[in-house]
Amino acid sequence: MSPNAELKDRELEILGLLAEGLSDRAIGLRVHLSAETVRWYNKQIYRKLGVTTRGAAAQSAMARGLLGKFEALVNKTPVDRSPIRYVSNEGVSLAYQVVGKGPVDLLFMFGFVSHLEVCWEEPGYAAFFEELGRHARVIIFDRRGVGLSDRTHGASTLENTISDARCVLRTVGSTRAFVSGTSESGAAAILLASTYPELVRGLVLIATTPMPARRGSEPEWARSWEQFEQNIVLIQQTWGEPWAIERFAPSRQGDSAFEAWWSRALRSASSPASVRLIMEQAMQVDIRPLLPQVRTRTLVIHRTDDPVVLVGAGRYLAARMPNATLVEFPGADHLFFVNPHPVAQAVVQFLIEPDADPHIDTWIAIVLQSVGPGSLLTDEKRRIMEAMDVKHVRSTPRGWVALFDAPNRAIRCADRLRELGRGRVGGMALHVGACRTTDGVPVGASHEIARRLVESAAPGEILVSGTLRDILAGSDVQLVARSIDGGDDVTPPMTVWTLAPVAS
Repeated sequence: MSPNAELKDRELEILGLLAEGLSDRAIGLRVHLSAETVRWYNKQIYRKLGVTTRGAAAQSAMARGLLGKFEALVNKTPVDRSPIRYVSNEGVSLAYQVVGKGPVDLLFMFGFVSHLEVCWEEPGYAAFFEELGRHARVIIFDRRGVGLSDRTHGASTLENTISDARCVLRTVGSTRAFVSGTSESGAAAILLASTYPELVRGLVLIATTPMPARRGSEPEWARSWEQFEQNIVLIQQTWGEPWAIERFAPSRQGDSAFEAWWSRALRSASSPASVRLIMEQAMQVDIRPLLPQVRTRTLVIHRTDDPVVLVGAGRYLAARMPNATLVEFPGADHLFFVNPHPVAQAVVQFLIEPDADPHIDTWIAIVLQSVGPGSLLTDEKRRIMEAMDVKHVRSTPRGWVALFDAPNRAIRCADRLRELGRGRVGGMALHVGACRTTDGVPVGASHEIARRLVESAAPGEILVSGTLRDILAGSDVQLVARSIDGGDDVTPPMTVWTLAPVAS
């Protein structure tokens, strides 16, 4: 065969991926072929190029300008985009859309605002999702309170976002998906992956943080509480203008077309009052204690000079999450769709990598525990728990422990049990942390914190841990702070919260 024979489109596609350094197996996953078939194509490509190795093929492709033909071939490939549709969850209408028909599902959760129609007007946004859509079925939605979803229910809490994400996944028929969160949605993505490990195949965190704001001097990568509050005031004063473009997309500052689109996108996505609620809620979140318990395979992507979410936050996530890998890119743009190709390529590589899919034997659960007089686990108490969709309940030597997958249901269950009255219910404690999937037993720090809390609860009293309080941001639960002693000279006091009666 002549070394100058023209390559067919499929051969160009495989040659381009070979030049990117992908293995035969990874190429096969990308183009939906077996590794053996890819190797057969490699032989045809080598003969046409007159080479015998992968490296020589890549060099020949570059010298002949074939990689440009590969890029043109990829870019002309149409990517299906479904119409924007609605689904109702808990009485709230959610707008969602599906992009592409790849072999894996990817749920992508946006940051503080989004708009499924207006965002497509920005070429970088379109390029990002079209690139992902060539390798995955990408599922996107506007969170409640923003974009095309219902605005009348206020800002979406972490619990709302997780519930809405699961609803959208069910609606499109996804039973196992990769999940990506960017900016403020990172905490919800992490909690979704750790609360429902059977649903999430892998986790991608783009320019995100476990703690947006700090009250003290640590951690340095979180914004000070005062600075965050000042930003909220500035947001309200300048909403409708190309707000903070020098921080969100500094490389596009001075680009009149981009600035006009950014202003229109913000106005379409939210209003000054609504975005204030979103940011006030976001600044209260702190999921740092949960990170070591998140076993999901994770890719953390961060730009080194991001001024909105400092790179230290990404490094912290990668260092604390057991199965996380950090990829840093140069640049200062916070928005993932500004200079989108490096970020999209990193995500695609993560999606197509062989997945060992390690067995995960723990999940992050809401723990409701009771001890002391009145803590006998009766049929009546079981019926109350079952009505709140308890996931696991068992007796203990001094009471019982129950596990839930949503804070709101656990809190309402505790409040309903409290209504049984003194003498029929013991002291109760609510915490969030790792529990074994086999028998529902809290493990590690989760066990110790829950035990310490419940031992300090008086009959009929409900104590809430600080970790659970930090993921309840934006809920209408009324909590009152108090301190419990360590009980000895070594164990320090712990700040906890008592739960006020919940409005029915």
